[in-house]
Amino acid sequence: MMRSKTFIYLILIIWNFDLAYSQSQFEFDDQDKRAVTLKFDSVNNLIILSTLLNGEFINFLVDTGVNKTKVFAQPKDSSLLENAEYISMRSLGSSEPVKGYKTQNNTIDFGPITGKNQEVYYITDPRFDLAGKLGVNVQGIIGYELFKGFIVRLNYNNESLRLYQRHKFNRKLRRFDNINFRLIRKKPHIKTAVEFLNGSEKDLVFLLDTGSSDSFWLFEDKDVPVPEKAFTDFVGYGLELAIEGKRTKFKSAKIGDYKLPAPRVAYIDSISAQLFTADRFKDGIIGSEILRRFVWFFDYESRNLYLRSNRNFNDNTNYDRSGLILMYVGDEITKTRIPVMVRVDDETNYNSSNAENKFEIRLQISKILQVSQIRPNSPAAGIDIKIGDRILKLNGKTVNNMSLEDINTLLSSEEGKRIKIQIKRGDNILKRELFLSSQLNKLSDN
Repeated sequence: MMRSKTFIYLILIIWNFDLAYSQSQFEFDDQDKRAVTLKFDSVNNLIILSTLLNGEFINFLVDTGVNKTKVFAQPKDSSLLENAEYISMRSLGSSEPVKGYKTQNNTIDFGPITGKNQEVYYITDPRFDLAGKLGVNVQGIIGYELFKGFIVRLNYNNESLRLYQRHKFNRKLRRFDNINFRLIRKKPHIKTAVEFLNGSEKDLVFLLDTGSSDSFWLFEDKDVPVPEKAFTDFVGYGLELAIEGKRTKFKSAKIGDYKLPAPRVAYIDSISAQLFTADRFKDGIIGSEILRRFVWFFDYESRNLYLRSNRNFNDNTNYDRSGLILMYVGDEITKTRIPVMVRVDDETNYNSSNAENKFEIRLQISKILQVSQIRPNSPAAGIDIKIGDRILKLNGKTVNNMSLEDINTLLSSEEGKRIKIQIKRGDNILKRELFLSSQLNKLSDN
């Protein structure tokens, strides 16, 4: 599961959500506190927060690129549907409308803060398998509603969101760079100066998107053509289809006073870009591969953003060098025969393995990791691996015993590293190997 592929780009255009509804803001449970900290799990730099939704545990992806709280499941409390509004949506990668419900009076409890009377969109279409695409158990997405009422510090290094009550915030932030941003459709947008490989420069508007694990996305149009030095890549997922784009680099990009040398960028084709640019205000997206290099303070009310570089600032841009685009497509239950241990010495109490040839059967749930796409002209494209092959082992390790981070790190390793792959194709177990090679490094910036 590649670092740049892990987010499923759920572009939901809701046709009838503009009816007036006043929902409560999140509030501190202890109003005497100046600030509270929410620890999150980081999966490929995506922010995963555990919470209680109407008393049930749920994991939210924290995504500044969404303005509505969404849950991809049927409401467990059927009473929520009594006054729910049936909605139709369209999504990138699907020609059919997506069905769901707009519900009111939900309670979202993050522990030290609680949001009552919350509006939540329940998307009941089974094609929205967010957990399968990400490889982690995530059922929902939250953004604007969490950020709007506080000053929020985002620290990727210690995996925390610190929320400050606005009237008690007294930090001066003198060591931070200050940027004014626009809140367009309740999403933060900033102007960024980029220098292209041909030396030309342009100021562009980008959405700051914590829900994307990629670097820069740029929407192709007549004013921002794709450079000749680029290669075809699969840059994300829509509802059912992979999103194709052209991968290349900027010569540099500047955020505030910070200049980023040669960050990678994906140009999204004009057809896919039509949904991403429905608001017509932005030229692209800045994802968490860039955001993770800074400590951030978001102040939605004053439209101020503060940033300071952290120890990740000079990291190399992580990028898959294999060409394998992998996806979790489900689980399977396997049976394993375990030898029964029997006592052979009552005095020493030693055990021996299966002296009487007895076994017990244990059931194990295994995730199915499958080849979803293969990047053209990549190392994987040059060997006999096919879309639909199941990945069983990487360099001798069973993928069920590897985290998503382990897989990404391995496939983004140094140039020339050998990767041994065991796959299952039909009923056959096959062995393959490839040598990692970066297509990005082959792009000259001269």
